[in-house]
Amino acid sequence: MANVTDPLACPIHGTNPQNLIEYITRQRIYDSQYWKEQCFGLTAADVAEKSAMHLHAIGGSYGGNSKPTRFLSLILKMLQIQPEESIIDELISNEEFKYVRALGMFYLRLTGRPADIYEKLEPMYNDYRKLKFRNPTDWKLMYVDEFVDELLREERVCGIALPRLPKREMLEEAGYLDGPRKSAVQGVIGVPEWDDEQDMEERLELSIAGVKKIESLLEEMAADGNSAAIEAIAVRMGESQPKGKEKNESDNNHSNNNNNQSDGSGSDHVDVDMDIDNGDNVQQKQEAIDETPAEEEEPATAPRNSKSSKRKREKKSKGTKTKTKTKKGKFGSLFKSSASATNSSSTSKSRSKSKNDNDAPASAPAADENSEEYWNDQRAKLGLAP
Repeated sequence: MANVTDPLACPIHGTNPQNLIEYITRQRIYDSQYWKEQCFGLTAADVAEKSAMHLHAIGGSYGGNSKPTRFLSLILKMLQIQPEESIIDELISNEEFKYVRALGMFYLRLTGRPADIYEKLEPMYNDYRKLKFRNPTDWKLMYVDEFVDELLREERVCGIALPRLPKREMLEEAGYLDGPRKSAVQGVIGVPEWDDEQDMEERLELSIAGVKKIESLLEEMAADGNSAAIEAIAVRMGESQPKGKEKNESDNNHSNNNNNQSDGSGSDHVDVDMDIDNGDNVQQKQEAIDETPAEEEEPATAPRNSKSSKRKREKKSKGTKTKTKTKKGKFGSLFKSSASATNSSSTSKSRSKSKNDNDAPASAPAADENSEEYWNDQRAKLGLAP
C-alpha cells in the first residue's frame, strides 16, 4: 500500500499523477533504499523537511544500474500525496533553500497549467544560485535560472518526459497571459513604461530617456571596473565614430603599408608575383599537353615501329578471316574437314614460315655434329688439344 496514490488525489492530465513518471523509472524508485526507509508515510510538511535536510543535488538516474536520485524519489512522493497549490507556491517562493525551490518548480512543471507555469517560473530567472546536477556518469554545476530555462524549453529534464507546454506567444494571443514577459532589469534600470493611448512623440521621448539612463548606468559600472561595461562602451563608441575618420584612418594605414613596401618589403611582393606568373605558365603548359591527343605523338615513333605495326595489322586481318571461315563452316561435318579449310590452313602456315624466315637475321650455317671441325671447336673451348 505504500506505493498507491492517495484516493483523494485528482487525476492530472487525465491520468494517475504517478504515471507522469515512466514505469521503469517508477519501479526503480520503489525498489530503492531511500524510498523504503525515508519516504514511507510522509505528508506535505515532511516532504518539505526532507527536501531541505536531505537534498544536496538534483538529477535523474545515475550509475550502471540507473539508480534514482533522492530528488526523483521526493517528486514521486509529491505526486502520490498531491499537496495543495498553496504549499507548492511556498516551496517555490522559499529563498533560503535552493533545492526546495527546485523541487517545487519541477513539480509545478509536471502538474500545473501552462499560464500558471509561465507566471510562477519566469520570476525565478532572477535567481543566480548554483545547483549541483548529477548526470548518469558525472557531475556538473548549473544555476537556478538555467534550470528554469530548461523547464520552460526542453522536453526532457532529469530523465523525465515533461508534458507539452505551448509557447508564450500562443497564450498571449489566446488571452491567458497579459502581454510579454517583464524583465527584472526594467525595475533596476527604471525604464519608463508607456500606455497604448500615448502618442508616438511621447513614446520617443520616454525611450530616449530610458537610453540615457542605461548609458549613465554603463558609465558608472565602467568606472567601478566592470569589464563587460567597458567593452560595451567601447563598442558603442566605435559604432558612433563618423565615416570621415574611418576613411582617414584607412588612408593612413594604406600609406604606411606603401612606405613599408618601399623600405624593402616590395621585393618580396615582386618575387611572389613572379612565382605566381611562373606557376600560371606551368599550368598552361600542362593543360596544353593534356589537350593534345595521343595520335599526334605517333609520327615520332612511326618510323621505328612501322614494320611491327604492319605485321600486327596483318595478323589481325588473318585472324578475322579464319574466324569468318570457321563460322561459315560451322554446320559442316564434325569428322571430315573440308578442302577449303585444309587449303586455308596450309596457306596460313606457309605464310607464317615465310615471315619467320624473313624476320630471322642472317646467321652463319651451323656445323654438323659428325664433322671433325665441330669436335675440334668443342675441344678448343674446353682447352684441350685437337
